[in-house]
Amino acid sequence: MPAIEIRQLKTFKTVVDQKSFTKAAQTLQYSQATVTAHIQQLEAEMKAPLFDRLGKKIELTAFGQALYPYAEELLTTYSKIQAMSAEDDQIKGDLRIGASETMTIYTLGPILSKYIQSYPEVNISLINDDCINLRGRVHAGELDIAIVLEPKVEDPNLTVEVIAEEPLVFIGGASLAITEVEQVSGECIVFSGKECSLRRFFEAYLLRKGIDTSNRLEFSSMEAIKQSVVSGLGISLIPSISVEALVREQKVKTLSAKEGQPLFYAQAVYHKKKWMSPAHRKFIEYLLESV
Repeated sequence: MPAIEIRQLKTFKTVVDQKSFTKAAQTLQYSQATVTAHIQQLEAEMKAPLFDRLGKKIELTAFGQALYPYAEELLTTYSKIQAMSAEDDQIKGDLRIGASETMTIYTLGPILSKYIQSYPEVNISLINDDCINLRGRVHAGELDIAIVLEPKVEDPNLTVEVIAEEPLVFIGGASLAITEVEQVSGECIVFSGKECSLRRFFEAYLLRKGIDTSNRLEFSSMEAIKQSVVSGLGISLIPSISVEALVREQKVKTLSAKEGQPLFYAQAVYHKKKWMSPAHRKFIEYLLESV
């Protein structure tokens, strides 16, 4: 019987975690045909089906359920072997990082540059997404670490390292007549996407103040939000770090809030049960030292 290949087990685990052949292909950057071939090869070698195909849904067979923890254990061991090194300059392997747009643009650049120069044999992949989705990807094993900007994360399955406090500011166009966010009734509200922690916080704040939010714009990009405010299209809530230049240039104005300036926290989160490779540990050190 041909030997079982690591890549087949990695594909199997990813399909299980993603509950989808299509999503597994996207995560692994394979074609869907390659994912299907890996599973078929593994099933042939194990002489047992791993999945029940029920229309568009897939379910693990009893054999697949029994195989999964062994595949997970073997892949963890394989990662440890790959990362074995005697000296820091031999640190190598893969590091999968997720980050919010704001953290990527305003925080991670210099850290990643320094890290890559120090450890050129580490293969880094960086994914931008909303913080809620990033934490979900950490839970699913798709990411080794996520850098999020949101209220303090409370999750018993995640290790959370608070990197810094990040103030938020309410902003409006430079010619906006009002000075307080509580005066914005009737103004257009510029929101980020529905899965964004900032959107949820902002929406809850306005509803708590009894402010009508039916007149709204919605953008997935922080840069689009800022430019819409510059153009006088409405008011928004945004991390202070991302709008300092626009305030300084008087292209937008900040609005005060009766509850004071709200705070988010830049945080590094990773799964408590996930083995941390030397590359992973060293990146966290760089992150905490540099910010």
